[in-house]
Amino acid sequence: MLIRRFLGEKEVERFGSTLLFGKYQLCRLLGRGRSGTVYLAKHKELEEYRAIKKVPKSQIDYAQFRKEALILKDIRHPGIPIVYDLEEDEDFCYLIEEYLEGDSLYALVSDMGHFSKAMTVRYGIQICHLVSVLHSASPIPILYLDLQPKNLLVCDDTVKLVDFDHAIYLEEAEHLTKRYGTVGCAAPEQYTGGKLNEHTDIYAIGAVLYYMLTGEFPGSNPVYPGEQISRCLAKVIRTCLRKEPECRYESADRLRKDLENIQGQIDKKEKGVFRKNQEISLSIAVAGASRGAGTTHMAISLVAYFRQKGLSALYEERNDSGAVRQMADCAGCTMDQYGIYRIYGLPVLPLYGDVVKLNPHPYRVVVRDYGISQEAFAQEPADGYLLVCGSKPWQWKFARNAVQFPGNPPGMAVIYNQFCRRLTVRLPGPAKGTESFLMPDSPNPFVCTKQVKRVFDEVFRMLSGEQTGGIIRRFLDIKGCL
Repeated sequence: MLIRRFLGEKEVERFGSTLLFGKYQLCRLLGRGRSGTVYLAKHKELEEYRAIKKVPKSQIDYAQFRKEALILKDIRHPGIPIVYDLEEDEDFCYLIEEYLEGDSLYALVSDMGHFSKAMTVRYGIQICHLVSVLHSASPIPILYLDLQPKNLLVCDDTVKLVDFDHAIYLEEAEHLTKRYGTVGCAAPEQYTGGKLNEHTDIYAIGAVLYYMLTGEFPGSNPVYPGEQISRCLAKVIRTCLRKEPECRYESADRLRKDLENIQGQIDKKEKGVFRKNQEISLSIAVAGASRGAGTTHMAISLVAYFRQKGLSALYEERNDSGAVRQMADCAGCTMDQYGIYRIYGLPVLPLYGDVVKLNPHPYRVVVRDYGISQEAFAQEPADGYLLVCGSKPWQWKFARNAVQFPGNPPGMAVIYNQFCRRLTVRLPGPAKGTESFLMPDSPNPFVCTKQVKRVFDEVFRMLSGEQTGGIIRRFLDIKGCL
């Protein structure tokens, strides 16, 4: 379990019996930082989860700790956690906050390597908005001063800002004696003792943008690889990272507008690929010709593909393999209010059965994994159907039977997984009304590589055609642009 990696066995056992202030039952460790430790706790009476930040009094005085709570108290925004209470005992101070469930940008980039340009711009716009909320706080603007990937959470594709222990009011900036910051994200003036103001946070936004695009911090001489960064986006980041504060963007709002212009260019170039139409939803059914064909792997890869395209898609288990719970146990994940786990940044819903009643989830795009149950796959209504076949010689028989199955839905896409080019001439040909695609080997389904993206682009070009498109064509609007 993830808890045991951070804590010893004895400390893990203590969680079940630890009750703070008579009402907060400790559940598990969420993380450790420079200033303290954060735990997940459950309010016994309200049956709601809270994040409890525990800071030793030897490291911080109560007045300084109280300031973080006061700053949070004055801000009411869905992207910033609510502060519920302050507590203290002989040795520690405790800040009780809203629990935000999500993955940090740091964790997502670690898993994916780096984001696409579209993802970076989309999240960057949200980050600018959060910083703008702080800078425009009334009556006194707030400086965050530690904007970095670990303090930015992605919750259901929405960016949220946490950990305000270094935030200060603007009027206090010139009197600040101790300065903190994250190496790679902190502005030069945080090291040199220069004036701190809104431009300091602007620098950090540029560093985070660069990190999302490349998987690295900019350093003293950042390189802008043309493959990930367009000329316009590179200019935006360079402006943020100017050594002289006055040469950076004048405000987070001005930076946000330039990012929105770039987003408009991306949408125009791709002719509205995967536009977010909230009035309709999309469901894709996936099944396999045989065990070992890679059905679950393919379905998860499809969810990662949608994420790269800018859509929050849900993987839904419709088979009895138990794969989701096994993955969740290995990753140390807990479910949310919808019964959904987030594994390496992707939302996955295990099979619960008809007895369990779940709250309706917010995802408009759902990828359903039917395992090797081709009958259920064909009978369930969906907007698109993907049949996954193994491409090795010992799997050809199963592939041929599955492709020729009389109950297959019209317009089905057949994907031969982990194909060997020398053997492709021996693969069963497509049945009438279907089309075949060759998917290269991709060891990590949670990361959509260029090769995988290229195949899925072609799959959805076919699925959005005149005869088979329907809602897919209206939802994705990709005809003629891939």
